[in-house]
Amino acid sequence: MAQVALEILLFTAAAVFLYWLADRILVRIELARGEPLPYRQLVYFLIILGLALALFEVIERVLTQAG
Repeated sequence: MAQVALEILLFTAAAVFLYWLADRILVRIELARGEPLPYRQLVYFLIILGLALALFEVIERVLTQAG
């Protein structure tokens, strides 16, 4: 039971971090371009999707090895 609660907490913290990081990356891209992206929501989704897939895979591997 404690393992499940820890996993939920870890994945939630990771999701919050990914939200923040994807936003920072998107803002940097827009600053480099000098204007907002025309399909900002789509670009944001693709950034957070790629980051989430990578980070959640790493977390899953670490938890599998530890458990």
